Amino acid sequence: MLLDDFFKIVGSSKEDEKTIVIVELNKEQKIYEGHFPGNPVVPGVCLIQMIKETIETLLGKKLMMTAADEIKFLNIVNPLTANRLSIEIKSRINTGNPLAFAIIITDGTVTYLKMRAEFVERSE
Repeated sequence: MLLDDFFKIVGSSKEDEKTIVIVELNKEQKIYEGHFPGNPVVPGVCLIQMIKETIETLLGKKLMMTAADEIKFLNIVNPLTANRLSIEIKSRINTGNPLAFAIIITDGTVTYLKMRAEFVERSE
């Protein structure tokens, strides 16, 4: 789990058919000692896990990602210069899966990631 160590949720709002979640990265997290000293970069896999955990928190359910496509890492996230991010989560209603989403991560100026993902609820 990355929530409350790697990042924390500091706010959320609903706008039409999408939810906007504001997260704050922990720029002191030990992962940056190796990725990369003096020039920290948020690993892409951590961004994906952060999305999953954020959606789980919003829904109050444990999820498993079953599909992810059109993943586009558009810019590098440096937690020293962009430690507050906005995760836009929009339902994809034409998929037949109520847990299918289009997701964008931005800092309000720069877009870092765009992806589509599908989840299923998992039992503990």
